[in-house]
Amino acid sequence: MSKKTTIVDIARTAGVSVSTVSRILNNKPDVAEETRQRVLRVIEDERFAPHITWQQLRTGKSRFIALHFPQDFNPPSQGIITNAALRCESAGYTLNLIVGPLDENELLTIFNSGQADAIVLVEILTHDWRVEVLREHDINFVMVGRCADTDGLSYVDSDIGAGVKDAMSHLVELGHRHIGFITLGEITPEKEYGFTAWARQGYRDSCLHHDLPLLWRTADLSNESVAAVTFDLLSQHPEITAVVTPQDSGVPGILKAIASKGLRIPDDISIVGLLDESVAEMMTPPLTALSFTSRELGFIAVDMLIAQLTGAETEPQQVLVGSTLQVRGSTGPARVTVPASLR
Repeated sequence: MSKKTTIVDIARTAGVSVSTVSRILNNKPDVAEETRQRVLRVIEDERFAPHITWQQLRTGKSRFIALHFPQDFNPPSQGIITNAALRCESAGYTLNLIVGPLDENELLTIFNSGQADAIVLVEILTHDWRVEVLREHDINFVMVGRCADTDGLSYVDSDIGAGVKDAMSHLVELGHRHIGFITLGEITPEKEYGFTAWARQGYRDSCLHHDLPLLWRTADLSNESVAAVTFDLLSQHPEITAVVTPQDSGVPGILKAIASKGLRIPDDISIVGLLDESVAEMMTPPLTALSFTSRELGFIAVDMLIAQLTGAETEPQQVLVGSTLQVRGSTGPARVTVPASLR
């Protein structure tokens, strides 16, 4: 086995003192540039430091890309992370995953300390403070999702608005005229996810287009809240013959409320959700659902960011990934009469 190169070896080969090498490794300014470059060449030749370290010293770039999740993971987000990491690796970058809430100082420290050159933001709020801070400090970033004002910003997002319109059109074709819509989470601009806002806009546009009443409710993120909100909606509007939710976590609570009302799917009520294909097919009856390829979002986001970093792309890139409506057994023709359990 070859002898491991030490800082003493680097100093001897470069013809400088050990303290000079140490100052260069710690990026101290009090070293002549000619000396710095000579030592860095020796470090590179001897492979003394990890590739990332000497690359950062030579170029001022870490070749790290951060990805920030402010909340806990969900199944779609895991696909985003995995594929973002794979794309980073194939391009010679390392993904630095950051999970949990950050404040402004913590966010900026990621870049000031050299932990990352750029960042992918996930779980975008309608008015997201992270976007404003990064834009103000001219830091490269890409959103997986959309805020309200996307002017001059790069993002990749699921086109949930178009997906909801497809679901509504499917139900209208089956004769449904009273369609409930259940979303989850806060609805204030500072706390509402952009995904939810765009989904709700798709529902509103569909109701306007088809001349349908707006029967929308929001619940918090628990199954109990979704079930209670759905139960109340069905009680207040027994004429509802179908329910749509654009969030996978809303499906269990809606099903619980429907069961509590003694309704049969799809004879008494139809339901459309957003759910992974393998899960939707295992339900009884199989769930008619919108399907997105969340894995694709991670690839595209990293590609956009690398294009920014390398100068290959100077204009904002905005990509919407379409959905597929998979029609299964949970949707059928609208019933003609109100079930006894709703009277």
